[in-house]
Amino acid sequence: MPSVERISALRGMRDVFSEDFARYRAIQACLERHLRLRNYVAVDTPILENTELYLRKSGEDIAARLYEFDFKSRRLSLRPELTASILRAYVERLQDEPLPLRLQYSGPVFRYEKPQQHRFRQFSLSGAELVGAKGARADAEILHLACSGLEALGISDYSLVIANTALLDGFLNRLGLRKQLVNFLLRNMENLRKRGPEALLGSLARMYPDLSGAGLPSQASGDSSQQLITALRQMSDEEARQAVADFLHSLNIHVAGNRAESDIIEGLLRKIREDEQAPKLRQALDFMARLARLSGCPEEVMPEALALAEEYKLDRQALSSLQEALACLDDYGERSGALRLDFGMHRGLHYYTGIVFELHGKSASGEPIQLCGGGRYDNLISILGGSEATPALGFAYGLERLASALPETAHRDRRPLVVALPLAEADYAFALGIADELRGHGIVVEVSVDQRSLRRSLKHADRRGAALVIIIGENERRQQAAILRDMLNHQERLVERADLAGVAVELLKAHE
Repeated sequence: MPSVERISALRGMRDVFSEDFARYRAIQACLERHLRLRNYVAVDTPILENTELYLRKSGEDIAARLYEFDFKSRRLSLRPELTASILRAYVERLQDEPLPLRLQYSGPVFRYEKPQQHRFRQFSLSGAELVGAKGARADAEILHLACSGLEALGISDYSLVIANTALLDGFLNRLGLRKQLVNFLLRNMENLRKRGPEALLGSLARMYPDLSGAGLPSQASGDSSQQLITALRQMSDEEARQAVADFLHSLNIHVAGNRAESDIIEGLLRKIREDEQAPKLRQALDFMARLARLSGCPEEVMPEALALAEEYKLDRQALSSLQEALACLDDYGERSGALRLDFGMHRGLHYYTGIVFELHGKSASGEPIQLCGGGRYDNLISILGGSEATPALGFAYGLERLASALPETAHRDRRPLVVALPLAEADYAFALGIADELRGHGIVVEVSVDQRSLRRSLKHADRRGAALVIIIGENERRQQAAILRDMLNHQERLVERADLAGVAVELLKAHE
């Protein structure tokens, strides 16, 4: 018989087997219970959504990471996260509910990213959204909720890292940079700290070759060309269009292909005028480099941040809001984890409008790992079609990452296995009844369906890790009893059916 080619799991995907599955479910259940006690009610959303939902939320930056496809002329995507879906559901179904609205969720998400340790292309998120609440008290509730969730799981060695995006956003908006460039800078804030401004300049030059000056690499141009560019910048839009058209015609240049001449002219003008962005980019990178150095305990970093805002004449309201949130957080009492501010953290997403934060811990092997991330996004509901501007903030844990930060034995299903072993076909009904009675006491019972000999059946139960075996034959059935075998010490005794559950519970306690 010819061999059949084996089909393997896709790269970045993985199978989760019984022990890990039970562990993930136990972690998820712990978090859900923690959130429910604070009135965060569970909601579920589809795994499949319109691609536009994610493009509108995160912009084109997310496009390369989407599992996207066309189906009957519709662009659809597997969800890469759940905040967009939760807020889409709010806009669609929940806008008439009284605010604030506290929601929680759990489920799988999909991102086409390079697989790494603790990072898969399918993974699970568990999180919360607080919709319709603004101010420091709401910020502090979400911060505390994320921290106390870790502590409910038994994770105490973590750090809470907080920043506020408004300082950087305010500076970039004042510069008047093109939207795509602003998104590039926000996305690469942490790269700037790691690689330095010059590395980002190189990346910008490769992505936007039309930019030049102010330290960005560019092609040298002759004096006459530079004079023409300078003149065009000083003209009105209509004058500049006519000047470029006349210049092309004077050189007897005719536009070929399918593009209209007006499109060519607009493209040339756009590239020429983009040179004005280069000096602003240099200013942005200089400011970002200084901002990225502001990292440490709040008592040290906050005065430096206030001084930087004063130097650049920026609105200090964002920093005042951050100070208020930290003061409100103190009202919750002591935390296990350390707290630091880090203005070089931006999480690479342009829709944040205020506080952003991450929770970092260590894996069981001791390596640093991010466990949670979140922040405030007061404009997102409007972006997704909400009838009015509605403040919102939230966070999400990565369940697989949480599991990696816990000991292997944490949140395991420790309930031992009991095997009910009927010796003949006539014994099955009696065995099934006993199994149901034990299950009513929370005991995990498996009824053997294999026609093995008693010796082989006991050996098989031992390999399965059974703590107890209940043996039922014709004699036991007639006496309304069963033989209870302790697999730890191999001792057996006959126990009446009415007493079987109680005896089993006591023996299983001795196994713990």
